[in-house]
Amino acid sequence: MDIAIAGAGIGGLTAALALARRGFAVEIYERAAALEEAGAGIQLTPNALNVLFGLGLGPALEAHMVVMDTVRIRKGATGGLIQQIPLGQCRQRWGAPYGVIHRADLQAVLVAAVRQRGIPLHLSRELHSVRQDQKRVILSFAAGAPDVSARMLIGADGVWSKLRPLLGLEQPRFAGRRAWRAVIPMQDVPVLFQGLMTGLWLGDNAHFVHYPVRSGQALNLVAVTSAEDAGPGWSTPQPLQTLLPHYAGWDGRLRALLAMVPQWRTWPLFEGRADGRIATGRIALIGDAAHPMLPFIAQGGAAAIEDAAELAAQLSGADDNDVPARIQEWSRLRLPRVGRIQAEARSNGERYHWRWPLAAARDLGLSALGGRRLLERYDWLYGWKPTETA
Repeated sequence: MDIAIAGAGIGGLTAALALARRGFAVEIYERAAALEEAGAGIQLTPNALNVLFGLGLGPALEAHMVVMDTVRIRKGATGGLIQQIPLGQCRQRWGAPYGVIHRADLQAVLVAAVRQRGIPLHLSRELHSVRQDQKRVILSFAAGAPDVSARMLIGADGVWSKLRPLLGLEQPRFAGRRAWRAVIPMQDVPVLFQGLMTGLWLGDNAHFVHYPVRSGQALNLVAVTSAEDAGPGWSTPQPLQTLLPHYAGWDGRLRALLAMVPQWRTWPLFEGRADGRIATGRIALIGDAAHPMLPFIAQGGAAAIEDAAELAAQLSGADDNDVPARIQEWSRLRLPRVGRIQAEARSNGERYHWRWPLAAARDLGLSALGGRRLLERYDWLYGWKPTETA
């Protein structure tokens, strides 16, 4: 059975590998003329790494990935330590570590694996429209590219998916937050920000995250601030002077780290509701195309990887006539979980930006709970496996 995939991001590439491994004929159609992953770092939590390791990508990922020992949560105003979460226990508890990697490195690993398996990857194929009947899906592209017919279509074309509105799903909504990203050489970084850790700093109407990438040779920086509107667009350059006022009154060491980057790139943050229409006939949406989510639980990429693995598991052994029922079952299984992840990410985003006295109560609760118990609270998230291996 032949399957078309729209989008060569993390979800689309993972889906191609997972399906090809089960004997499906897969082709990928990507609108970009070249595969150049925008952004910076991405956190690969155990639920995502268990899938990627299962696809045989462990050695290639480990050449670029940094395995984390801890999360350190600090007060933005003083830098005082609120709590530490022991990530070194992840492998024993859930079967895989907690890793961090540059998005470009992750995409390069996935693309290399796709090409090694001989999966066709077509660039400069911007999806224009789609139509389907009981037997096939027809993809039409912009710029006069020839139509493509397939037994099934997987939409992995991101938050501004062309397929989402075609299936009647609402457009993603701006969440009142903006992410500012940068990567700097580790050799320039003060000791406070070094080590095998993710740093999370919490303050009034903003928070800040940092962790190593590029095999520990660079530090990934993510500042998240409140915003009244979505601003000028995706990956927009912004000067340091625009960012610093959001961190007025914060610890001077953190402000000095921010000042090491004269120009940042900003992303408005969006989220979107998912419902049963993510599986319509012979079309299934995965990742941000299906359920755009906020990054405050580090699961955007992981959820796309999960979608891909679960979809491949549900389609395993299917014949052509089974496709609509199989992807409906996939949707039934996925929707409660992605809804829970979205809700947790939204709640985290609110808690991270609390002001006094709510912030004081939050910090006291985190301190009293303890790092080990905080880690255990994520059994439901990090312990996930595809249905066939659960």
